[in-house]
Amino acid sequence: MDIAPFKQKIKIVGVEEARRLSRAELAGWNILSIRSRRDEPLSFPGARSAKSIHFDDVQADSPENQLFAARPEDIQEAITFSRGIGNGPLLIHCAAGISRSTALAWIILYDKMKIKPDAVRRSFDIVRKIRPILCPNGHVLRLGIDALVPGDSREAVIRQFQDCLAELHT
Repeated sequence: MDIAPFKQKIKIVGVEEARRLSRAELAGWNILSIRSRRDEPLSFPGARSAKSIHFDDVQADSPENQLFAARPEDIQEAITFSRGIGNGPLLIHCAAGISRSTALAWIILYDKMKIKPDAVRRSFDIVRKIRPILCPNGHVLRLGIDALVPGDSREAVIRQFQDCLAELHT
């Protein structure tokens, strides 16, 4: 999907769909790969560029279950990667393409639009159009907001994100 006014193609998929991409298909994409810390990174030969980050789809660490939540550094790496590719095509994947990947896509789009007053809503609507089945990871969203929004305006932005999330549950 092209995202005006950025003219950027963004795709959100699950790991199985990402694995099925041919070398020719990969050549058109910059890949943001989100995997569990227990999983080996995937190889994307021929992709324009690729970045792997590792965390589980949880809200908090659970070492006894070998589950580890995203860290601020993980989110910053994703934002830095996105900024580095500019308006190049971006494919984001996690296990199912529903939680971690949609949360990061929302944060990345919000980062591109944040100077606009309706940035949270517009970025949410784009993610929902790209991936209609979504359940963004709340912890990833909080870390993204912390990374992108100054303290004095953070509460208002959090409320805007919460309003969008409430629509998913109605």
